[in-house]
Amino acid sequence: MRQIKSAVSWILSVIQTTEGIIGLLGVLATTLLIFADVLNRYWLHIEIMGIGDLALYCFIFYMFVIAAFTTWREGHVSVDFLRDRVTREKPVVAAFYRVFLVVLAIVILCFLLPEAYKFMLTAIKYPEYGTLIRWFNQSWLQITYFVALVFVGIHLVVIAQRDIRELIKVITARSQKRGA
Repeated sequence: MRQIKSAVSWILSVIQTTEGIIGLLGVLATTLLIFADVLNRYWLHIEIMGIGDLALYCFIFYMFVIAAFTTWREGHVSVDFLRDRVTREKPVVAAFYRVFLVVLAIVILCFLLPEAYKFMLTAIKYPEYGTLIRWFNQSWLQITYFVALVFVGIHLVVIAQRDIRELIKVITARSQKRGA
């Protein structure tokens, strides 16, 4: 059992590290392509088709991957101000709140995933090619959207498992404290 837990932990670590690296490379590529496009347009005046499109594609891909990475880091997923006000010095309420938010996020994701899956299947069946670069297949963006949502789901399930364990621990500690 410990080997399975260790293997799953290692796989999640590899996924999370890969997401971070892809996100970093995506933001660097997007920044460099936009810089090259502006430099080219206003200073060099050399006609290079598709730099702006490529920058847009990199940006969209980067944003999808960063959505999964941000979920893993639990950033921009909850409203911290409300949580801090409601749960201040109330560990049981705080634990319930965290579980509620992650379960709500999973429920919303369950509504989004089937539509993203249909979107992906349509992209595979009917590829769309670029307007400036006619051979460039843009459908991979729709496929990436679904894959990113799957990774968001994986991260949410891991977070939910952790938060539910924490809730059980807090409730158990509270009931033991009252019984003593």
